[in-house]
Amino acid sequence: MLINNAPEHIRDEYVPGLLSGEKFIAVGISEPDVGSDVAAVKTRAVRDGNDWVLNGEKTWISNGEHMDLFVCTCKTGEGELTHIAIPAGTPGMEVRGIPKMALNSQSTSQIFLADVRVPIANTVGSIGDGLKNTLVTFERARCHMAAWGYSLGRRALEESIKYSQERTQHGKQIAGHQLIAEKIATMATQIDAARLLTLRAGDMIDKGIRCDVECSMAKWYGTEIGVNTTRQAVQIHGGNGVTKEFVVERLAREAIIGPIPDGTTEIQKLLIARMLTGVQAFR
Repeated sequence: MLINNAPEHIRDEYVPGLLSGEKFIAVGISEPDVGSDVAAVKTRAVRDGNDWVLNGEKTWISNGEHMDLFVCTCKTGEGELTHIAIPAGTPGMEVRGIPKMALNSQSTSQIFLADVRVPIANTVGSIGDGLKNTLVTFERARCHMAAWGYSLGRRALEESIKYSQERTQHGKQIAGHQLIAEKIATMATQIDAARLLTLRAGDMIDKGIRCDVECSMAKWYGTEIGVNTTRQAVQIHGGNGVTKEFVVERLAREAIIGPIPDGTTEIQKLLIARMLTGVQAFR
């Protein structure tokens, strides 16, 4: 988003640090009453001379507590959305962490904006291009979430294979029990299918080909497979699977988050059907 759309002074100040991992960015789209319906954003940015003045609330913001730069999706006119870059520590911006069941190595936050003032020059992209640029960002984000989901599944599969080879019941390794073998075979096949869906979508992004359907398929399937396979890994581990001693317990908790951000599984299915049939599932 910054490399393609941000003004030069924002790119020069933040992009090198973001690429090296020394700086963090947060992107503010979701609000208490706004999730997948990006066009319904209520946070407002009003011109005042050479500045924007922003008021509103964002929630479920990744990296919020650690960010160096906040790119906020704002309403700047009737039916008009714009991205505006706000440096961390700007007066009027308050960040509060959201406790959650897992993914606690990553900050998730509420961000409150009360008369936050930044220069018009901090506009990311053209005024009014916010919705279009958000949809482009969603393509990449959905591929990322898909890969994140099936990668959790792949780790769970590796742990399950190892455990099933080491654990014995009824005089043999549990890998030799047919129902355990079926779980492992299904997990492996589903993970590979999710990976291939994601690689297809990523390849289309790299080639500049529009791929809304493919990204939605990858996100839906990749994150749901993450949930399914980590759940089966817990089952394969039996009682040990719910203890902190074995990593599959944590993998299952983290995987369950995946089908929610960047468009829920239900939203992905509606998007796929809408783009295939041309019939709106929602307005």
